[in-house]
Amino acid sequence: MYHYRSMIILAEKPSVATDIAKALGRFKLQNGIWISGKDCVLSARGHLLISLMPEEYDSKWKSWKDSLKDLPINPQKFLYKENPVTKDVLHQIKKCFKDFDSSEFILATDAEREGEVIGAEILDYVGFKNYENAKRFWVSEALTPDVVRKGLAEAKPLSCYEAYKAAGFARANADWLIGMNFSRLLTVSTGNRTIFSFGRVQTAILGVIYLRDKNIKNFKPTDYYQLVCKVRKGNIDFSLYYNKDDSDRFANKTELEFLTDKLTDQDKLKITKIETTEKTENAPQLFNITGLQKYCSNKYHLTPQQTLDTAQVLYEKYKCLSYPRTPSVVLGDENVELFKSKFDLLSKEYPELAKNCDISKISSDNKRLFNTAKLTDHHALIPLKPIPKEAGGNEKNVYNAVLLRFFQTIMPACVYNSITVNAEKDNMAFIGKGRSYINKGWKNTSESDNEDEKEIETFPTDLQENELLPIIETSILSKQTQPKKHFTNATILALMENPKSEDVEKVAKLVGLGTPATRASIIKELIDRQYIEQKGQQLLITKQGEFLIETVIKIPCLKDFISLSTTTKWEEQLQTEPNKFLQSIKNFITTEIPKITITDTWKTNEIGSCPLCRKAEVLEGKNSYYCSDYKNGCKFSIAKNICGANISVNDVKLLISGKQTGTKKMTSAKTQKQFSAKLAYEKGKIEFKF
Repeated sequence: MYHYRSMIILAEKPSVATDIAKALGRFKLQNGIWISGKDCVLSARGHLLISLMPEEYDSKWKSWKDSLKDLPINPQKFLYKENPVTKDVLHQIKKCFKDFDSSEFILATDAEREGEVIGAEILDYVGFKNYENAKRFWVSEALTPDVVRKGLAEAKPLSCYEAYKAAGFARANADWLIGMNFSRLLTVSTGNRTIFSFGRVQTAILGVIYLRDKNIKNFKPTDYYQLVCKVRKGNIDFSLYYNKDDSDRFANKTELEFLTDKLTDQDKLKITKIETTEKTENAPQLFNITGLQKYCSNKYHLTPQQTLDTAQVLYEKYKCLSYPRTPSVVLGDENVELFKSKFDLLSKEYPELAKNCDISKISSDNKRLFNTAKLTDHHALIPLKPIPKEAGGNEKNVYNAVLLRFFQTIMPACVYNSITVNAEKDNMAFIGKGRSYINKGWKNTSESDNEDEKEIETFPTDLQENELLPIIETSILSKQTQPKKHFTNATILALMENPKSEDVEKVAKLVGLGTPATRASIIKELIDRQYIEQKGQQLLITKQGEFLIETVIKIPCLKDFISLSTTTKWEEQLQTEPNKFLQSIKNFITTEIPKITITDTWKTNEIGSCPLCRKAEVLEGKNSYYCSDYKNGCKFSIAKNICGANISVNDVKLLISGKQTGTKKMTSAKTQKQFSAKLAYEKGKIEFKF
């Protein structure tokens, strides 16, 4: 057993401290601290220190005035203070570092960038100096006694993880600068009508959802029609579509109706050509946390945060899941025996899944499964033992998702023929596309959540050219072109992980937005702040979210913050050159904010002179148009929606100049009856002109 000569181990959570202490077997719990002689195992509670607020650096930043002269907020050095909620824990940790001889120190916070920051903050606070004897406990498996002892024995010098610390602090400090400056800038520049929350990744994602919803709203569908013949061979029915000039879509329904009259259920279509291509679809790779969140969103309708929280319980409480906050979809080259041991254990409990597996794939030659070169921070999610029977419904669902994927990774590939059939009848051409399975392989255990794949028909395997296929049914399908779909939890996570978009420039490598551990909280934050809302599975922009993005768009220097191209470049720089990234954010704030004044910003919202006080400007707000002198008592206001009719900026310009709007269709709030009228602004209020 590894022997320590007086040591302190600092964990991030009490449960981890308990696991470490029990694995070593000689510690006793005393007032929340695990003690054995001169040794102790301590526990934080996440971040025990928090960033100072702007006014704690300089009193000039205390009040939010109708001026930008006190911006930017850019302290020379970033400082931290005690979190009042957990200050007793922090004081206890500081006392332990003072009272105990720490000739050896091991940092055992979570093995990730955030865990590195939490540890560094505490060490700085307690005045720790013995870095040459400091080591890092970095483990992604569930903390069983054997894993703990092995991890402690193999702990590397803390200095090996400097890059994680640098990136963690760069991200935290840059996001503080961006949030503090631009939240205040946007709030002040719109007259303090709305308190804005602005974030580097958060606002970029909100911008993506805004653009998608706007495109859907403005999309003009086009009608089209398809003539389809259902044909049969043996016991398989499949579809062939009338095709002309390489298209099966037609704007003229009458033409298709004429052709339909010529086809009866006594007719047959003659196959003129068959194209068959054999295709292979490999078994999926293991889950990382984002992949698991997408799967559970589609299958179980869990939010990303619910999936993450549940996976954390499976890891910490039941110890049946490996470390969940992982970006990796592979194991390391050295993890072959780990996978094999878990397979041997789990196959006894779940023989129906195991029987479809090919154990020869448990090999270091299988680079889709074992690939140290593509391993980031932690290995992929794997089950470690059967889930306890007392686990709850969501816990079992999340566990079963990881369990199924674990077995699927070593199942045979799905092999199928992709088939295109051309046929004709009386000079009418028909075409159909489908597939026939040679070996479904891993797909025997999987339900597809791909809508395109669900629509692919199964074709007979023995079709022949010149063969006659009897028509079972003929019909005309009436359809419309469709816009892109609204984002869901699953699709927005997919975009955050791999931001493919027309807004993203083509680069050799795309870096995801946020981290696997923070993506769920970013979506939750947007919902909690009522910038987006979830309806069913759809994530939709709210009026408040629209107002924020449209305000950002009006300030030229902020447009980059809703550009996916810019945001992904920043994310890549954060990973590769964290200090340079932080400095670029500081430079941006220092050079760009002084260029903005309230007058300049408000001019982007100016509509005209207030007809009530006749001394100030009319501005556009979230739900209304209002006088910029409202703080001094001007009551001018026109709602953006009157009896169901939208009131545009042009409408307001007409109203405040004494003119009437065009005729609008409206609905009475009392009777719910529809009516039409023009609007006028007279004697300080809106009048209907019938």
